[in-house]
Amino acid sequence: MRKDRFTLLIVLTIMAAVMTACQSLLPVRSVPMEQQAPLYKAPTIVPTLPALATPTPQVANNQASSCTNMLQYIEPDLTYPDGTEVKPGEAMNKQWKVKNAGTCNWDASYSLKVIGGEAMGAANIQALVPARNGTEAVVSIQFTAPEEPGRYYSQWKAFDPDGNAFGDMLYLDITVVKE
Repeated sequence: MRKDRFTLLIVLTIMAAVMTACQSLLPVRSVPMEQQAPLYKAPTIVPTLPALATPTPQVANNQASSCTNMLQYIEPDLTYPDGTEVKPGEAMNKQWKVKNAGTCNWDASYSLKVIGGEAMGAANIQALVPARNGTEAVVSIQFTAPEEPGRYYSQWKAFDPDGNAFGDMLYLDITVVKE
């Protein structure tokens, strides 16, 4: 038993000596320092809060050459179907469901303009609702019915930033009746 302890002590002593010797060895480079690649240092990533995105208008000239504009009328009138009877001076919020069927995205530089009939209290130029290509949107214009009884129309068309009309026409068709 004593011999086993002695053997164990000798083995542990040898292992300690080997480990101590190994720790003192430094790696040797076989390539001269001036020819060695620099040591890799991992980049430090600093988290930052994302900046708020500011919509930027698309440049008309770039769009004209790289995309097409198309407004497609999708559904029957959402409000005030053709021939709706209204009272003189009645406020109306006319809505149409449309699709941006072109390849351009509509932004703040796109508009709707009255091209026929009566503006019925609406500004002659309205902003076209922003819409990415391939998506549907609801276009809305505030009108005021004329004071005189009769049938009235208001016809509207979409325009690109260069002033070119495109797509289906949107219109309001109402009949003003005496109270």
